Amino acid sequence: MKSTIQNQLCGITWCILIAATASNLHGQDSTFVRASATSTFTPLDAIIAVVGDGILLESEIEAQAFALKAQLAQQGKTANKLNEMQRCNLLNELLFQKLLVHHAKLDSLEVSDGEIMDEIDRRLAYYIRMFGSVEAFEAEYGQSVSEWKAEFEDPVREQLLAGRMQGQINQQVRATPAEVQQLFASTPADSLPLIPEALRYRELMMQPSITEAQKAGVRNSLDSIRTLVSTGQLSLTLAASRHSEDPGSKYKGGCYEDIPRGQFLPEFEAAVFDTPIGDLSPVFETDFGFHFIRTVDQRGQVFSACHVLMSAQIDPIALDKMGASFDDLMLDLRAEDISFADAVLQNSTRESSRNQGGLVVNPRDGSTLFGSDELDPNMFFLLNGMAPGEISDAIQLVDDEDQGYWIALRLEERVPAHRANPSQDFGYFQNIVEAAMREDQLNSWMRKAIEDTYVRIDAPYDGCTFQQNWTAGTSMDKR
Repeated sequence: MKSTIQNQLCGITWCILIAATASNLHGQDSTFVRASATSTFTPLDAIIAVVGDGILLESEIEAQAFALKAQLAQQGKTANKLNEMQRCNLLNELLFQKLLVHHAKLDSLEVSDGEIMDEIDRRLAYYIRMFGSVEAFEAEYGQSVSEWKAEFEDPVREQLLAGRMQGQINQQVRATPAEVQQLFASTPADSLPLIPEALRYRELMMQPSITEAQKAGVRNSLDSIRTLVSTGQLSLTLAASRHSEDPGSKYKGGCYEDIPRGQFLPEFEAAVFDTPIGDLSPVFETDFGFHFIRTVDQRGQVFSACHVLMSAQIDPIALDKMGASFDDLMLDLRAEDISFADAVLQNSTRESSRNQGGLVVNPRDGSTLFGSDELDPNMFFLLNGMAPGEISDAIQLVDDEDQGYWIALRLEERVPAHRANPSQDFGYFQNIVEAAMREDQLNSWMRKAIEDTYVRIDAPYDGCTFQQNWTAGTSMDKR
C-alpha cells in the first residue's frame, strides 16, 4: 500500500504553494487557511488529504464552496461564509470522488477531451446565467473566463472519471417483480403517493411544406436589408426591430451579449467566428430561417453579436387547401374507412409521431402517458371529456415558429387518479427499489475500497466526523 508519493507526502501538511484561483475566496473563509508557525509566508494552496496516489487541495474545497454559494444564491439564500459542517461535507464528497478516480485509473477507465470541454462549457453557461454577465462572473470568481476554463480542466476530468467509475459499479442493478411487490407490500397504504390522472393519445398533424421558391424570396429580401445596413442607409438596430423574427433579440437591437460558445446553433456560431469584429456576415441559413450577423466582440470562446432573422412563412392559401383535405380525411376516419394509425402514416407531416402511428411520447420519461398537468393547454382542451377511442374535431393551431398547422387527436387511454400500485405504476416502484439497490451496492464497494486504499486527512480537516471511517485502510505500518 505504501508508494513513493505517499512517502513524499507523509507528514507534510503545507507543502504546495501554487497560484490558486481560489485565493480570492480564501479571504472569505480564512479560518480554514493556516500557515505554519515558523513560516514567513502565507500559503496560497495546501494539501489537505491524500487518497491513494492522488492529493486533495484546499483550492478544490474552495471551488466546491464557490459552486455551493452560487447554488444557494440562486435559491435566494446567502452564504458569505460556509460553516465547519458544510466544509466537512464538501470534503467528504471530494474524498469519495478521489476514491472513485483512484480506482477508475486502476481499472484503466478514461474520458475524452471533448467530453471535458462540453462539461466545462455547460458549467460556464450556468454560472454566467446566474451572475447575469461574463463580467459579473469574472468579478465574482477573480479570474477571466479563459483562466477559469484552463484551471478547471483537471477537476472536471476527475469528476467525469468518478462518474464513469460509479456507473460501472452500479451498471448491473435491476429490480425483479418480486422485489417491487415486496416494496409495495411493506409500504403503509397512507404513505403511497396519489398518482394524478394520465392520458395516452395519438395525433394527426398536417402542415404545408415551404417551397424552395419561398425560401429564395426570403433570402433575397434579407440580402436587400443587409445591403442597406452595410451601406449605412439603415441601422442594424432599426433593421432588427422592423424585420427580425427573433423575439429574444428583436427589441434589443438584434443583439446577444457574452454568449459562451456552444449555446447557439453551430451555423450561427460559425458565422460569428468567421466574421471580423464590426463586419457583417453573408446571409446564411439555420433551422430557424435566414440570418445575417454583425460580430461585436470575441473573447476566447465568448462572443457578442447582433443579427436579423427572417424565415419563410407558410402560404395561407396552401394552409386553407390543406384544411379542406383534412376535413375529407376526418370524414373517412369517422366512417371508419381508414384507421387513425393508417391516416397518420399516410398523411401526417410530424415525423416524431408518424412512424409510431401517431402515439405521442412524453419527453420527461420516454413513456406515452401524460399527466393532465403535463399536457399542452391546447391538447388538454381537445382531449378533455373524450372517452378512449374517440377522435377530436380538427382545429388549426400555430407552432413555436408561428406557423399554422391542422391537428386532430385520438384518445387511447385515460388512467384515473389513483394510489400508486405495482400493476399500474410498476416503473415508479422499480425506480425506488433500484435506487436503494444502487446505494447499497455503492456503500459496499466504498467500504472495501477504503480498506484497500491509503487515505490521510490533514489539519484543519482532521477534526471532521464522517459516517464512514476514511482511514480504515491506513495503519501505522502502512505509513
